[in-house]
Amino acid sequence: MRIRPLKVLTVASVLPDELAFLERLAYNFWWSWNRKAESLFSTVDPVRWERIRRNPVRLLKETPQERFRELVEDSAYRKLLREVEREFDAYRGQAPQLSWPSPGPIAYFCAEYGISECFQNYSGGLGVLAGDHLKTASDVGLPMVAVGLLYQQGYFHQHVTYNGWQQENFLDYDFSLLPIQLVRTESGTPLIIRIELPDGDVAAQVWKADVGRVPLYLLDTNIAENSTNPTYQNITDQLYGGTHETRIMQEMLLGIGGVRMLAALGIQPSVLHINEGHAAFCTLEWARHLAQQLGLSFHEAAEITRAQTCFTTHTPVPAGNEIFSLGLLQRYFSRYMPVLGIEWGELLKLGQANNGSSDEGFSMTILGLRMSNHRNGVSELHGNVARTMWQSLWPHVASDEVPIRSITNGVHIPTWVSSDFAALYDRAIGPGWRQRPSEPTQWEAIATIPDAELWAVHVRRRQRLLEAVREHIRQRSGYYDEEHLQRAIAALHPNCLIIGFARRFATYKRSDLLFRNWDRLASILRNPSRPVIILLAGKAHPQDIASKEMMQRILTGIRTAGLEQHVIFLEDYDLGIARALVKGADVWLNTPRRPYEASGTSGMKAALNGVLHCSVLDGWWAEAATSDNGFTIGHGEAFATADEQDSHESESLYQLLENDIIPMFYERDAAGVPRRWVKRMKSAIATLAARYSTHRMLDEYRMAFYEPAAALGAVLGEQQGRAARELSRWKRTLPERWKTLRVISADIPDRGVIHVGEPVPVRLVLDCGAMNPDELLAQVYYGPLTGHGEFVQARVANLSLSHVEGARATFEGTYTTPDSGQHGVALRVLPHHPHVPDPVDLQLVVWVQGEQ
Repeated sequence: MRIRPLKVLTVASVLPDELAFLERLAYNFWWSWNRKAESLFSTVDPVRWERIRRNPVRLLKETPQERFRELVEDSAYRKLLREVEREFDAYRGQAPQLSWPSPGPIAYFCAEYGISECFQNYSGGLGVLAGDHLKTASDVGLPMVAVGLLYQQGYFHQHVTYNGWQQENFLDYDFSLLPIQLVRTESGTPLIIRIELPDGDVAAQVWKADVGRVPLYLLDTNIAENSTNPTYQNITDQLYGGTHETRIMQEMLLGIGGVRMLAALGIQPSVLHINEGHAAFCTLEWARHLAQQLGLSFHEAAEITRAQTCFTTHTPVPAGNEIFSLGLLQRYFSRYMPVLGIEWGELLKLGQANNGSSDEGFSMTILGLRMSNHRNGVSELHGNVARTMWQSLWPHVASDEVPIRSITNGVHIPTWVSSDFAALYDRAIGPGWRQRPSEPTQWEAIATIPDAELWAVHVRRRQRLLEAVREHIRQRSGYYDEEHLQRAIAALHPNCLIIGFARRFATYKRSDLLFRNWDRLASILRNPSRPVIILLAGKAHPQDIASKEMMQRILTGIRTAGLEQHVIFLEDYDLGIARALVKGADVWLNTPRRPYEASGTSGMKAALNGVLHCSVLDGWWAEAATSDNGFTIGHGEAFATADEQDSHESESLYQLLENDIIPMFYERDAAGVPRRWVKRMKSAIATLAARYSTHRMLDEYRMAFYEPAAALGAVLGEQQGRAARELSRWKRTLPERWKTLRVISADIPDRGVIHVGEPVPVRLVLDCGAMNPDELLAQVYYGPLTGHGEFVQARVANLSLSHVEGARATFEGTYTTPDSGQHGVALRVLPHHPHVPDPVDLQLVVWVQGEQ
């Protein structure tokens, strides 16, 4: 006979009063980047702490009562607890390091957040970057609130079969065991947000995660109110899972629901920052919200929205730029469009390159670009790629003037520097590297650290890495049978060169570049006097069959070539094993197909710990590499075909390993220290740590994006949006008035030869027609020419209005050429408005070449 309970109760241990602070600390992710705070939890049960993926809430709920009594009796533990509590309270209450002139915070929207491995709300680099962004905002006291979704099953857990095929396991998370808390109203009921979907409203409850001083709010549809419609209830089941319908519902919830959630919480942001296109619908809802609040039309409110919105695009890969079919959009916006207050054709113009043609879908990236004044790629190279990729939105200017700038990603140094290196930096540099990590001068003292001391610290990190790898493959391994498992564990000895090769399996990331020539690779790895171990890890998206097949080819090839003891596969890659790898490997390998790696941040994390980056010149490495701070595969050449490119760069990688990396690593002095290698480690830390920190990155966003966005948004919103109304009206009348503009004369001296630095006078006379002279921006456009007579990296100089007579306006000025060679010069006129930061966005220009 089976007896079933009347009720199911959760029985948890009770924290003694002396340890009560642990519960408060467990619900703030600050502990994840404070070593002393983290040690409070790891000390409770070190083995269990690692096995439950460093989850403090679960640890406290599942720890036996007896263990808590032991900790109460441990005077050293109680002393550390009091010390951490004082630090935590001081951190929470400290004054901001910088002033924020606006009344509202920055609202940061992203589909994923990687903060700690115990909170599986991320898939990869985008989420980890978002997590580092929030941590840094917390550190410097920049007012920020984050918006996302809470996924019942998160991203998948990876199981790889013996024959190398990836299988996906989706596990339901018990939110009561996570460092998050349900948000309730004043009456104690859960806060509920609703958005309009075709078959009725969907409801979502709100959860909060504290990331230091930054609140992260997450929407969750898996609630009883949606039980009559399982499709709605399951919207937030999986990150990047489901069908196109699932994705559009998720992105409507994130964007539209996210804005409504902020309103329900009483939060009025001064700036919106959209991290990738998944959340771009928030611009529509924010415009609708402002229109209702200020009594504006949608188009008037959209001017304030554009002023306040910053949009970061992350990838030139099509899969990273979501496009919805018009049929799908029409179905899912059928109940939202009347609320939004614009016509269907007007909506399409916001998300299509050709302004509403029915033969293309609706692009979330284009929506983000069109509804923001501030836009950026995530490295210098990616900024160039993005400007070329999206030039069709600004066809009247050259690609280098497309208004998408570059702000290179960074990493949160306190999270990613190992405890051993942190202690070394404290001794060698002092506390400045923690307080002002983005100041390069803080890192100059790295050169003074004795080589033997730096190497000894790195050796300890290598040993910890190997211990972590042994435990990882024991706990998670379907790829290894028992025999191969034991052989792999035995192969992990500390005398080998360790190469970390861990990233998402995607075809453009070319994980197979290293494995193009199995015989060549085997001869490199098996050298008995200079052995090499490659620690390989990564997941392929469940629907990316080509990448899953690539993974299988690699894993079966490893076994066929007999390299199981030299290439160790780490199943179910997550932040935990990533942290161990970037802190303990010798080399961090990256082999993307240029220019598809928008930035990449794992190599930045590795460099903080003296791990040398080895990569093609793509993403951040294209701007970071020097001759002595890492290793570079190839020279950034472009070949006619992908196969030629792969063949050349694979050969370059093999030669780099054979002739540079391996010999340098094994070249030791009498004390066993690889002097040339350590010198390169020091160079990597000194040249990369400050420059690729999120403190530098956040400061660039603040200065270039956040503060100007907040200031202009405030101006446009004053007096019930008076300036926004005027700007919208000005834009509506501009095209017809622009047609009346005529060039009367253009005077550029024809001197034949001019000298470098010699001022050249320019004069332009216009018949302004229906335009006012102060609405015109006259410019000289000049620079070197290609052999085909086209401008290369042209410069622009503004001309000054010197004379007005009736409708005739004269503009004059000079320009100077800084370099010799064949140069061209042209004149142009753009519309000007004080509330339009970049006149290129107005999509109008008159080009004048030569004399009239």
